[in-house]
Amino acid sequence: SSWAFGVIEFEKEVWPILSERCVECHKAPYEQAGRLKEPKAGLRLDGAAHILLGSDDGFVLKANHPSRSTLYTRTILPADDADHMPPKGDPLTATEKAALKEWIDSGLKWTDGVVLKRKE
Repeated sequence: SSWAFGVIEFEKEVWPILSERCVECHKAPYEQAGRLKEPKAGLRLDGAAHILLGSDDGFVLKANHPSRSTLYTRTILPADDADHMPPKGDPLTATEKAALKEWIDSGLKWTDGVVLKRKE
């Protein structure tokens, strides 16, 4: 991984985590069985602009402040905490949490021209 050099690549190291573990519940509204499914907490993680907009509770990222970025802090809560993310499946791995933390710590750098697409 590239963060030995102090730069974490969003597209290679952060987006795969969001895509695989977060976007399922935090994406554009869609219809399922005739009902509109809204993103949980009003938070969309399926695009850079959406991520920066935050949730119904406000911003989820504060550049250079992982401890004030709920996108990160909710992943390090005890697994039995009601606010722990992701609520389903295994908690993020130590490596995944470190990648999120490092990306926030280094100022939320986005890969130029990155197109966020979910793997189907």
